[in-house]
Amino acid sequence: MMKVLVKEMQVQLSDGRLIPLEALLEDYEKLLKEKTSKEETSKKVITAELRVGEWFLIDRDVIDKNREKIHRVCDEAGYVGERYWKRFEESNKIADEESKRYTRIIKTYIFKHDWEYKTEQEMRDMCEEIGDGECDEVICDLELQMRICNGESADDLFEKADKLPRVRVIQLRNGGTGYLGGAALFGNAFPPAALGRNKFYPNTIYYKFTPYAFQRELS
Repeated sequence: MMKVLVKEMQVQLSDGRLIPLEALLEDYEKLLKEKTSKEETSKKVITAELRVGEWFLIDRDVIDKNREKIHRVCDEAGYVGERYWKRFEESNKIADEESKRYTRIIKTYIFKHDWEYKTEQEMRDMCEEIGDGECDEVICDLELQMRICNGESADDLFEKADKLPRVRVIQLRNGGTGYLGGAALFGNAFPPAALGRNKFYPNTIYYKFTPYAFQRELS
């Protein structure tokens, strides 16, 4: 229960604290805006091909049913594929153990780069506004497996240069910053599955990279 003191334009909370009515309204408007933004993004087109500016669907049930196919595709890449298969298995185990974070349905989103630069912190804030934060390495491994389920080859994911225009920035599980894939726009030859790791420096500025967001779908 809240008691509005009109004379002083303050709100008394249930614990007895008084806060300015204006501050309460600002907080409420901010929460409402964030809720509306996330509801609007969930209505956007969901695709089976990873594209800039569109939500990509990850269905963990489909991944589980296609484990043999994923393993076979990884085997096609020889030693490189074996390393990715091991990485996938480790990520799948984490996802099973932390099912509240890694729900059965997850959507990911690559921002269209329409700014001069962003700091690492600004990128993380952008992902919180549109979804549930930046993707981490487990979600990225789920994405790669989903792409195999959708028909992409080992060569496409592990060997060939990424077709996406920019490197994607993610938040590692340990709090650090990760860099996924390559940047066709700048002639970067890294494949989609390539993952770089660094510490998190909130004020570091990026001119060419773009954030990679995710959103859980609760059952």
